[in-house]
Amino acid sequence: MQLYIKQILTQKRPLLAGDHTSWSRPDAVKLQERTYEHSGTSIAGNKPITVGQGYSTIAWIPESEGSWALPLRHERITSAESPIQKAIWQLKQVCKYLPVRPISVWDSEYGCAPFVLKTANIPADILVRLRSNFCLGLVVWLVSRGQQKYQIFLIQS
Repeated sequence: MQLYIKQILTQKRPLLAGDHTSWSRPDAVKLQERTYEHSGTSIAGNKPITVGQGYSTIAWIPESEGSWALPLRHERITSAESPIQKAIWQLKQVCKYLPVRPISVWDSEYGCAPFVLKTANIPADILVRLRSNFCLGLVVWLVSRGQQKYQIFLIQS
């Protein structure tokens, strides 16, 4: 990882991308530490899960155009860890060796309070894709009860 980081140009802030993927191994019954993992592909009528191992990757995206990335850390998520815990650890490890503050992008799996709170002290700017049903917009209702008026704020998307 440190050798790769030396290749990152420091004229601009590096773009890092992090994500979690599963390696489906339903027939490998003797494989140690198989876990239930989310699977993006599912058979109609089945739940989108598989039995296998999860992997977490944080990669450097070197160009605004093009389709390649350089994985800085790619590690298996053990049964004692969560994808969020592993991603936070990986981001800390990478940022420790970067000379400039990176921008890191993450999928919707990481758009939750535990990830945001635990990455607050890491020297990186974080951009997270939010789920489509995540409440974020602002709706104001004016409720009148006699002479008293109440404003109720609800955050929705």
